[in-house]
Amino acid sequence: MRKSKWSDEQLEEFLSQMPKIKDNRDPREIYQNIEMKFGRQKQKTWILPAAAAAAALLLFFILAPSLMNWQESADKSVEIKADKSSSSAESAGENNTFEANDDKAELKAEEEIEENKAEQFDDVSKNDAEKESNDQLRMQSVAADTSATAVYEEDLAGKEVLTYAIPDQTAQNIVPVSVLVEEDPAKSKFDLFEENMSKLTEKDWGLDDYYPLKASFDYDEENRTLTVDVPQNHPYSMSSTTEQLLEKVLGNVMHNLDIEKVNLTTEGHDGIEFSHFGYRENFVPEQGAGNLIYYFLYPNGTESKPFMVPLREKLNSIKDALKAMKENRVEDNLQASIPEDINFEAEEIQERKLLIRFENESEIIDNEPTLHAIEAILLTAKEFNFETVKLENADVNKIGNFDLSNELKVPVAANKRELPN
Repeated sequence: MRKSKWSDEQLEEFLSQMPKIKDNRDPREIYQNIEMKFGRQKQKTWILPAAAAAAALLLFFILAPSLMNWQESADKSVEIKADKSSSSAESAGENNTFEANDDKAELKAEEEIEENKAEQFDDVSKNDAEKESNDQLRMQSVAADTSATAVYEEDLAGKEVLTYAIPDQTAQNIVPVSVLVEEDPAKSKFDLFEENMSKLTEKDWGLDDYYPLKASFDYDEENRTLTVDVPQNHPYSMSSTTEQLLEKVLGNVMHNLDIEKVNLTTEGHDGIEFSHFGYRENFVPEQGAGNLIYYFLYPNGTESKPFMVPLREKLNSIKDALKAMKENRVEDNLQASIPEDINFEAEEIQERKLLIRFENESEIIDNEPTLHAIEAILLTAKEFNFETVKLENADVNKIGNFDLSNELKVPVAANKRELPN
């Protein structure tokens, strides 16, 4: 049957004659139905199995060559082992020779490794031993330094020693406390003394918080004269105790700084009015008879490092002084500085050289109490103008940092303490 061919005009005319079709549905409803239809098509379950199959096939093609190579290597390894086993019987002599050589080479290598390990271990052990020895020496040096209470000549390299007279907490005793500061050519010793007053930590040391003094100072170094100027409401005339403490402190300042005269002023005007001493324009310390003898003060009753406290007593000789140092001074809250069970004879063997020979029943032990007792003896010997002390017949050759085979030099100052940085 022959198909007729319609022109565009005929089709347009034909379609215009057809009845009109009207869809009353909401356009959004039509769009939603179309979207749901396409969504269901996308979620057909046949897609997942197909994807899984494709992935498995791809993984197979990737791993297949590696599996084949591994199988071939395993087969070759079995064949090689079999060949070795079969050929070992035929060439036993040669193989034994080669194996012996291999064993010797391996044994030599192992021996060299062990030798290297042993050498390394010896080096490590030697280094550890040296380190431990050095640590012990440092610890012993530190222990000796912390046990000693006084300042000695070897402490003064590049340092200036400053000694402050500080009352104890009961205002019974004046404790000389010495600190070391860096030397400064541009400053006098008094400048350093005044500058470091505020750095003292008296409370931490168990003493009275006395410094800095409530006064201003003017030091005439050429004439060795110190002017002390106090404010009108100064605290040094509150009682006879405060006045006596100031007198002792100024006396120590004059002694330690080699000052000959102290002028007293109040806000620039001559003199200071004291409730006990009355009006005074200058200060001249009283020169008491006797020598200074050192005893122990334990602040707050702590039995650790004692302060060496000097008391002036009228005694005829160093022997009497050393004997007095074995007795407590209860009224001054001071303890004996030489133990009762240490007995000795003392004599001046040469000018300014003191010999102390311990008796046989005295047990001399290298410990802190014995070290502190020796320091008290040295400080007291210094007050009697001795320069060195020789200790004989002791049970030990060394006590702390003191070598008893040599003469011991007397200290430079008592009660060394550290200033905070």
